[in-house]
Amino acid sequence: MPDIKLTISILCFSLLLFCTSIIKNKTRVIEKNIISYEKKIFDLEKELNESQLDFHYLTSPKILQEKISFLTSSQYNYIGISRIYLDYNNFIQNQKKLSQNN
Repeated sequence: MPDIKLTISILCFSLLLFCTSIIKNKTRVIEKNIISYEKKIFDLEKELNESQLDFHYLTSPKILQEKISFLTSSQYNYIGISRIYLDYNNFIQNQKKLSQNN
């Protein structure tokens, strides 16, 4: 009788030890993935912040006015509202209209 209890105890312990090692290895892999994704997110956030800073600087009225002041009136032409497109599809549709009229 004691041999059966000992055998069952050893089997249970071995099974639990095996399961624990499997779970630990899977969590280690998941943690490595999380760390790599956090690094990617950090890099993307940094790039986004730099892009926003560039955008705000380059589109500030003072900078735009300085850029325009370098050009003479003959070099700088305003773009009419009709030449500004919201997306690529609007541009293509307008080009098709223009080509059909010609």
